[in-house]
Amino acid sequence: MVIEWSLEHPNGRITLYSIPPEDNSNSTSDYKLLPFSWNWTIVNYWINPKNKYGFSTDAVVASITAAANTWDSQTNTAVFSYEGTTSRSAGRRDGYNVISWGSYRAGVIAVTYIWYVGNRIIESDTRLNTLYEWSLSGEPNKMDVQNIMTHEFGHWCGLDDLYADEDYWLTMYGYADYGETYKRTLGQGDILGLQEVYGP
Repeated sequence: MVIEWSLEHPNGRITLYSIPPEDNSNSTSDYKLLPFSWNWTIVNYWINPKNKYGFSTDAVVASITAAANTWDSQTNTAVFSYEGTTSRSAGRRDGYNVISWGSYRAGVIAVTYIWYVGNRIIESDTRLNTLYEWSLSGEPNKMDVQNIMTHEFGHWCGLDDLYADEDYWLTMYGYADYGETYKRTLGQGDILGLQEVYGP
């Protein structure tokens, strides 16, 4: 079976006054696990760096691998292994775990596809939606690649989205916005969820 997890643009659905006004991610221990995980330790992944934004291959790879390394740095278990670039596209079960740009429906910034059997993930891809403008440096009015990919790699690690306002500052909060970069850094709940799956 395959299931899709999407990171969405809020489009005015958040009640701003109930979101903590300052970053409280180091004291927020909330997390939610997906009902499945990988059957092996290291997840090999490939990046298709082709894009319409003028980003170099090296810059795309650096941004996405930094996102993966953010999770790896919080557990003694090696979670991710970058295997190189590819021309393959995300969203097709082909034996490769791929990150690429591609079109998707409006309102969804990125989508992670997870193929699984029983409670075991057998493949995962992430598509960054080309309906949005993208940045590698947190520019206003653009989605930040490392910010969004850090969230999406959380799904690859077995974590689900959080939607409570008090979880706003955690990486696994299920909405994101233009120019946002705080999801690049994991909060306490993100780390606790990772470590429940992979150990400290």
